[in-house]
Amino acid sequence: MALIGVVDDSRLARTFAATCLRKGGHEILDIEPVSTFEVLKALREQSPQLLVMDFLMPNCPGASLVRVLREDPDLKDMPILVLTAHHDDEIQARLERMGLLGFLHKPFEPQSILDSVEQLLAASA
Repeated sequence: MALIGVVDDSRLARTFAATCLRKGGHEILDIEPVSTFEVLKALREQSPQLLVMDFLMPNCPGASLVRVLREDPDLKDMPILVLTAHHDDEIQARLERMGLLGFLHKPFEPQSILDSVEQLLAASA
């Protein structure tokens, strides 16, 4: 299947998302968001086909990470699925204008993250 990067400041959330995606046959690049620079470095080195990321992370704000990814020539087309516990239509609209392709609210069912990832992968193929 696909190599998927998972970025979340909660190890538990990263593990849950990774477990769901592995059950769907995907390989996982588990990235702890120490900083935006470190996340970009890992993404450039491993080149996952898709990124699943939390939106609110203290050391690596989601909006900043999306903006930097969309400005990077090698990563600008990477599909992104944002996971968030906050239901804010304004933030979602802003991220969509920045080229965000998917948005999933926490808590989510295991099948919903798999379905979202499969849809994004199919759309980007």
